[in-house]
Amino acid sequence: MSIDRDTQYTYTAIVIHWVSAVLIFAMFAIGWYMVDLPRGPERSSNFALHKSIGLTIFFLALLRAVWRYFHRPPPYSQLPKWRITLARSAHLLFYVVLVVQPTSGYLSSSFSGYKTKLFGIALPHWGWRDAPLNEFFTEIHVLSSVLFLGLIVAHLAGALSHAVSREDGVLRRIRPW
Repeated sequence: MSIDRDTQYTYTAIVIHWVSAVLIFAMFAIGWYMVDLPRGPERSSNFALHKSIGLTIFFLALLRAVWRYFHRPPPYSQLPKWRITLARSAHLLFYVVLVVQPTSGYLSSSFSGYKTKLFGIALPHWGWRDAPLNEFFTEIHVLSSVLFLGLIVAHLAGALSHAVSREDGVLRRIRPW
């Protein structure tokens, strides 16, 4: 079945979506792995990688928001209004979390006394060693990661429901082929 380009996201939006998805899954894997490591080079390198990928996801989210502003998403078809409202709300929450998550991580790092690098490039160090502020931003980072994981599960459940129904065409909007 061929697809009308007016019912599909732009190629740029599709690439940003799938690259972000892969990086986000990598972030969760690295994040869960690194927190239990003893202090040392392996822990440090995993934290550095986690920070670099997190900032990359942040920049991709900003790029995606700008792209979406200038390139409206394709319209939903054959969906009840409640499903469209739910999808739009979930996408908005994704944007919020994609800003809160890396921002809170960056601020937590800034108040931990450790500097942040983006794949080896030193970034401005905006904080100072402050355990209560570090803990505050770490809590925001952890809580937003739980919200993020819940959103991902809901997103995957929605995608699965569209895959099962097949006649609504929603999955064809974002697939990379």
